[in-house]
This record gives sequence, structure tokens and C-alpha cells, in this order.
Amino acid sequence: MFFRNSIYAIALSLPVIAGNAAAQTVSIGTNPQGSLAYAVGAAISKVAIEKGDVQMRVVPQGGPNVVVPLVNAGELEFSIADSNTSNSAIEGTGEFRRANPDLRVAAVLLDLYSGFMVRADSDIKTLEDLKGKRVASDFIKQATVHENAGAVLATVGLSFEDVVRVPVTDGVSGVEDFETGNVDSTFFSLNSGRTLQADAALGGTRVLPIADTEQAAKQLAESRAGAWVTVLQPDPSFPGIAEATPVYTAAFVLLTSKNVSDETVHDVVKAIYENKPALEASAGAFSSFDPAQMKRDIGLPFHPGALKFYAETGN
Repeated sequence: MFFRNSIYAIALSLPVIAGNAAAQTVSIGTNPQGSLAYAVGAAISKVAIEKGDVQMRVVPQGGPNVVVPLVNAGELEFSIADSNTSNSAIEGTGEFRRANPDLRVAAVLLDLYSGFMVRADSDIKTLEDLKGKRVASDFIKQATVHENAGAVLATVGLSFEDVVRVPVTDGVSGVEDFETGNVDSTFFSLNSGRTLQADAALGGTRVLPIADTEQAAKQLAESRAGAWVTVLQPDPSFPGIAEATPVYTAAFVLLTSKNVSDETVHDVVKAIYENKPALEASAGAFSSFDPAQMKRDIGLPFHPGALKFYAETGN
């Protein structure tokens, strides 16, 4: 009960844009500030309030292994996670100790790109070169990052036992340790604002490529269901990509619970679908958002309220 009350105490301390004061307030749990999940969650909250008449507060509580079970338990109404993490959460595998069967997908938002980053002038050129180097690990409040990073290392026959592990709290703290020189490399989302900040502070970074092979893709799919390899081209939005680079990819998903009302989910999804410009203005990652792909099949069950809206749009 203390944990639940503490979550809502945090939520109530956060600012909320004025709207219908009589409406029920719902909460969206995210990773810490500086993460892509927080930026995406804050953007969704803003359009939900301004365009959907849904009072929504952002609760930056921790990584998916912390926040997602709270959605299943009904202590939060929404959260953000990637597709493979969502699958693990529902099944109770990987970083999740028990199944979360009440989780439902509200919307598929965009693709999340992640990778091991090093300084631009580092002599670490490949994933194999990480052997014996100081690498951020554990990600205590964001175990998903540790699992994803381990899956990428496994594509070249390595594990965290082959590197010098430097435990960190979450993905953002891993990037902070990387920026200050406490680690030689860390794994995190390339879409993240904190990653962009580190790239600027260090005068450039470089992302280590995954092998763009059927074998690597198969290994990822087996260890992290719903993950795949994408070859990114140089783009200012993606720090560390100076040439075509294969990276770890998963869909970023808005999760909810089957116990959240159809009306609430319908209205939130509708606000997202109809307001890409507003979303992009709040979080640049939404530049790649395609509303027509919100009902993309990722092998996970959708919420009835979301399905009702997609049916209205002909999807």
C-alpha cells in the first residue's frame, strides 16, 4: 500500500495542463526523465489532456520491469515499453518474475533503435572489441536494457561475463557514466534526448554495428521476441550513425490494462491518432510516427477500446 500511495504522491506533485477538472485523472508510468519513454509519455499526456479531454499525469517511476506490472495491477493506467519487453511482461519471462496477463496494447507508436555506443575516437570498432572493456550493466531499475544488451552481445558469442561490468541504475545513468568516462560503452536508445546530449558533450559518438545477417536476426528473435535488425542511415536524429549501421530495433508500444475503461482508452488513442504535429512538437521522435501503423500486428492482444477506435477509422 505504501508503494502505491507513493506513486500517486509523485503523480500529484507533477504539473498537469488545465482541462476538465471533473474528469478522472489517469497516470502513465515511464522511465526517468531524459529517456525516450519519458519524452513520449509526456507528449501523449499533453495531447490526451488538450485534445482528448482525458486528464493524464506522467509518473517517471522506473523502467518497464518496475512500471509495467503496476499497470497490470491497476495502480497505473498506461505505460510505455518496447514490443519484446511487452511480450516478456505478459508471459512472465526474461526480466519479469511473474506473468502480467491483464496487459493490453493501446497503440504501436514508433520504432525504437538501440545500440552500444562508444566515443567517436575510441579504438573499439566492433562488438567483439568490447571484451575486457568497462561496460554499463545490470540497469537495476530498467532490467529490459540489460536483457536487450545481453541479446546483442550474444550475436557475437559474448555475454556480460566477458566484459568488465559496471552496474548502473537505468539507461539514463548508463549514458551519464559513459559521458563522464566511467565506462567505455553503454547500451541505450538512439532516439533518446539524453543520448543526443552525450553525443554533443563528447564531440561525437559511434554506434557499434550488429551483424546484418539472417543468423543474427534469428538469434535476436529467439532471445527477444519482437526484436529485429534495422540498417540506419546517417541522420541528425540518430547520434553515432556516421554510415549505414545495423542496429537493434523493437516497436515502442503504449500499454494499458484490460480493466481500464473502453472510453478512456478510445479517447487517448483517438487523441494520438489525430494529433501527430502536436506530438512531434513535444517529442521529436514522433517525426517517424505513422498513425496508420498504430494497429500494427506485433503478436500481442489489443484493448477493446483501442480496437473500437481503429474500427471507426477503417483499420
